[in-house]
Amino acid sequence: TVIDLSCGSGLMVRRLASSGRYGKTIAVDFSESMLGEVVRRAEEEGCPPFDLVRADVARMPFVEGSVDAIHSGAALHCWPYVQDGLKEVHRTLAPGGRFFATTFLWGVPDELVSLGENLSSPAGRRAYRFFSPEELKWLMKGAGFSEVHVEQVERCAIIRCVK
Repeated sequence: TVIDLSCGSGLMVRRLASSGRYGKTIAVDFSESMLGEVVRRAEEEGCPPFDLVRADVARMPFVEGSVDAIHSGAALHCWPYVQDGLKEVHRTLAPGGRFFATTFLWGVPDELVSLGENLSSPAGRRAYRFFSPEELKWLMKGAGFSEVHVEQVERCAIIRCVK
């Protein structure tokens, strides 16, 4: 089983399902409208079937140790409580399971994200959270991952972890 977590419009889940390499492919997102977009695009492309689940990353409805791999592309910076989501990813993965993620690092150009809007979010919370590579390593280790690799590519991070 493979999950595309915070799947957005579903580009990766469609690729995973189309590859035929996985017994079960699941798209997970909190946004009903994004899940609707996933369905629309999958139907347009004639994509093989996959499951859709609406869930909070910090409370996924999967049995402990039941998932082989989880992908989360350009999403961690949107999670309200990153550490809780990462602990849930770790809980859900089988021993030896893999987590692959990408996110943004401090210094993302204003053309990509409006810093003014980010810093003036309601209740003093930022709309997005940016990271340093060291912080990402610390967060992954804190969630329980035994192997953690964080690669910086300009202002993005590519994260590979093994449970």
